[in-house]
Amino acid sequence: MPIARSSLTGAAAGVVLLAGAVGFGVGLPEIVEDSDASASADLPTLPDKLDDRFVALSAVTPELGGAKTAEEISQMEAFADQATKSEAEATERLRGLYGDVALRSYLDVPATTATDQQTRPAQFAVTVVAGDAGLVIPSGPFQIDQQGTHYELKEIGGHNCSLIWSDPVDPTTGAPTGAEPTGASYQVECRAERDGLTYDLYSSGLTPDEATYYLDLVLDSTAG
Repeated sequence: MPIARSSLTGAAAGVVLLAGAVGFGVGLPEIVEDSDASASADLPTLPDKLDDRFVALSAVTPELGGAKTAEEISQMEAFADQATKSEAEATERLRGLYGDVALRSYLDVPATTATDQQTRPAQFAVTVVAGDAGLVIPSGPFQIDQQGTHYELKEIGGHNCSLIWSDPVDPTTGAPTGAEPTGASYQVECRAERDGLTYDLYSSGLTPDEATYYLDLVLDSTAG
């Protein structure tokens, strides 16, 4: 089954969705005037594919999306082109703030083709810049623990992370169900530092443990 038009529309806007989220880019090391550190940074090439689940938005092909007809193939090609354009625009904006930057956005491709899809497919953006990791406090330093909404700063797997999540609710009544939150409930940002570079992962639709797993996978896939 090919990726549905609705899924394509949402996924193609993935970079916009992630970049527009509260806290995206907050705390990344800004350019220091008269310093050539950012200019000389040897940034990694972020991979097209991390595993069988997550593929870079700009690298999603008609084959991966299960496109069969000429119309479906055209949609998939337009999707990849739009993702490439969005990533280029985001990279240019961030470069003005942080110097050289490597950026890619990844999509849970199997979820977009699932026949029982109930939520938006998980996605995340990876941003790499020169400098120390800095603070990860996209919504400030204070914990929020209110009915329906939560915000917590936490170390997970050796990475500093920000967790924002909502309580699961009954889709009919809107009342809290008391169930444990799933990945669809979360927005998670985690950050790592290696060899003078900051690796930032901002996700929508991943649990905290999944977010740190994929941050580690990015580090492994870009190791020299």
